[in-house]
Amino acid sequence: MTDLTETRSMLKKLAMAHGAETAIGRACHNLLEMTENYAKAIGADQRQNLRTNIEREKTRLNELVSQAH
Repeated sequence: MTDLTETRSMLKKLAMAHGAETAIGRACHNLLEMTENYAKAIGADQRQNLRTNIEREKTRLNELVSQAH
């Protein structure tokens, strides 16, 4: 299993554990969508924008998870 596949699997499990309609669930789904788009991205600019957005959303998700525990 690749790192991305493992990461996507963990995001799905986290979203299911917290519920899709929670801030954590929405952040997980945002990251799932962005990683899917990243895999399909053609241009370097598009990939860079997605990397920036992915990092921002990862930070947000980490903060949400920390607050939940």
